[in-house]
Formats: sequence, structure tokens, C-alpha cells
Amino acid sequence: MKPTKELLAELEEKGFLFSVFYRGALCWGLPFGLLSSLAISFFAHTSYIAAMIQILPIALIFGAIFGWGLWGVALLQGVKQRQDKD
Repeated sequence: MKPTKELLAELEEKGFLFSVFYRGALCWGLPFGLLSSLAISFFAHTSYIAAMIQILPIALIFGAIFGWGLWGVALLQGVKQRQDKD
């Protein structure tokens, strides 16, 4: 796991799409959706595939929102670091 300052610098460098789609939707939303569908299939006694079809689009959308917020935090931290240097 990267330290927070390195992660935020990487996100600011690679840009908005990297943060939203890779860090948010794929690295956060996809595992969350798969684990949630496993829990739903276990507790609701439905098939795993049916639960995955229901929850995965929602999880990817929430992951993209998370990535968007992470990108915003990275930008704010970058501005704060540049102001501290001046």
C-alpha cells in the first residue's frame, strides 16, 4: 500500500479518468459489488449471478463517485502543498 501523499500525487498526475474509472470503479466498486452480491445471495437465498446482476451496476456507479471524490481530494492536497512551498 502506498503512503497517502504518494497516492494523491499519483492521482493528480494521472488525471481524472484514471481516478474515477480505475481507482474508483475498478479498484473499489468492483470488489465491493462482488462481495455485496455474495452476501445478498447468502442471506436472501438467491443465486449469486442474479444478485451480481442486480448490485454490480450500482456498485460501479458508487465506485466512480468515490473515485471522483478521491480525485478532488488529490487536487486540494496538491494546491495545499504548492501554497506551503511558496
